[in-house]
Amino acid sequence: MEEPCSTLALPGLPSHVTSLRINNLCTEVLLLIFEELDPRDVVTVSRVCQRFNKITTPIIYHTVPLERLLDERHAKDILSRREENAFTHTQRLLVGGGIKHDDIEYGDIKQDDIKRFLTNTKKLQSVKYTYSPGRGVEPMCPWKQVYDMGIHLREGNARLYIDNFTLTNPIDEAWKARGFPPKADISKSLVSLRMGSTQVPHSESALQILKKLLLRTPLLETFHYIDSRAPRVPGRQFTFEENQRLPPFKDLMLKNYNWKHDAEEVKLHWDFSRIRSLALLMIPVYKFLQSVPFSALAQLQHLHAEDYSDPIEFRNKPLATEQLYNLIKDHIRELHTLDIACIIPTFSIDALLVHAKSLKSLAFRDHAESNNPLQHRRVLNAENLTILSRSLNLLETLEIDIDHTTFPEACLLVLCQFPRLHTLVLHTQTVIRPVSNHRPGQDPDLTRAYDCFTILVRQRPGPTKWQRVVINVGGWRERVVNPRAGRRPRIGHRETYTYYGACVSQRFFVLEESASGETDLIYEELPPRDEGLTHFHGNLRTGKSLAIKVEEDS
Repeated sequence: MEEPCSTLALPGLPSHVTSLRINNLCTEVLLLIFEELDPRDVVTVSRVCQRFNKITTPIIYHTVPLERLLDERHAKDILSRREENAFTHTQRLLVGGGIKHDDIEYGDIKQDDIKRFLTNTKKLQSVKYTYSPGRGVEPMCPWKQVYDMGIHLREGNARLYIDNFTLTNPIDEAWKARGFPPKADISKSLVSLRMGSTQVPHSESALQILKKLLLRTPLLETFHYIDSRAPRVPGRQFTFEENQRLPPFKDLMLKNYNWKHDAEEVKLHWDFSRIRSLALLMIPVYKFLQSVPFSALAQLQHLHAEDYSDPIEFRNKPLATEQLYNLIKDHIRELHTLDIACIIPTFSIDALLVHAKSLKSLAFRDHAESNNPLQHRRVLNAENLTILSRSLNLLETLEIDIDHTTFPEACLLVLCQFPRLHTLVLHTQTVIRPVSNHRPGQDPDLTRAYDCFTILVRQRPGPTKWQRVVINVGGWRERVVNPRAGRRPRIGHRETYTYYGACVSQRFFVLEESASGETDLIYEELPPRDEGLTHFHGNLRTGKSLAIKVEEDS
């Protein structure tokens, strides 16, 4: 294979003095250059010459999906060479998840193949296993898959990351009899366990087995728990015995977890000493904050809290707002991201100003759930937004509610004053009335969204431009639509409306700026089953007319 003959010439001096063949650069410099390239470009560079191929091979095989190494569409000698390179250079292995490459979905992976790669890959540092029942990995009991991977990794120092895990699959009776999970093997490798959503409720026995697994993995840093019960239906919780204590999580998410632990239980069985990221979704936040000492949450950098309380305990929401305010203002030292739902009038923004030097992402929304277009919303007013715009100089992403019963021009003008803000999500109610009639082609919600986009783009000062602006119309919380209810879809309180022949509860209007910066793209994101997609092309800064095009699905 010929060596590359490309040269780099410096202007102003003779060519024979300044010409430099890129192949004359040392390996270390070339490695730094190639590591900055796009993965596809690295593959192209590897075909230039033998030296470049040798330098780029460790880069190409650093992170590899196992499905790609077993792609039977290639010849056996190619697969053998890939396997040899993976055994030598791969440090991060991706397993499962129905991975696609070049729009081709790979087949199931056999357990023997997983074992072979986990055992023979010399430099393996981590394995990310995405559980996908019936897809990507040979179907079997998920507990056994976790156990087998722990066995294969026990001889080395590789760490195991599990995503989309579920408790709903039947547990083999033999595994129950053996007392799964075993006390050894997996405890040395598992560092992350993220559960996935499912519509089948967890059994009590499966939840207890999960607890045993957590108790035997002292190195576990990330745990995301998702109960499979319907929204607003209390899920399950762990029941602890004496001397049982969970590992100190760094990243903890509890979704639909029925938190009933008191302060004494938390002290004996939970460890928040290393917590950095906490997400409390659809759980009684008041009960959680009442039982966990605020001093244990002082090192939080990421906080996401959406309160859920039983209907008979509606009074807990104001108490939860008060506790969140005290926690954020007086105890947490430095927040980077904050996403909370609270009662806005009782949450003073001075708690947000405490983190002005570190806060980069803020979602600040109210508990209100009604979609009544005539009802006013509890939102941040222009005065409070002005204070935040002058203090939160590092803020890049913002998500808030706005009230469209009155045109929110003042708030939109203030949003343009945040110096580094580039991503914005605004939630509002529909402006369409239940009994109003509109001419064919008229869309009041779209018109109002377009007016908001125009203000945001034209009034945006300075070098920072909007990367993405989303206006969510018609639903302050996700709605569950029952097609068997037999009722005619309409606009109004806790209802949906028809658009392009589809029954939708929310509409998402999106503004994105093109890479060139000369054209603004406005489009509507619709659920997959909806029948249309609206696009606008033009420049909002110059006020050029925008053409409307509706693309109907076939």
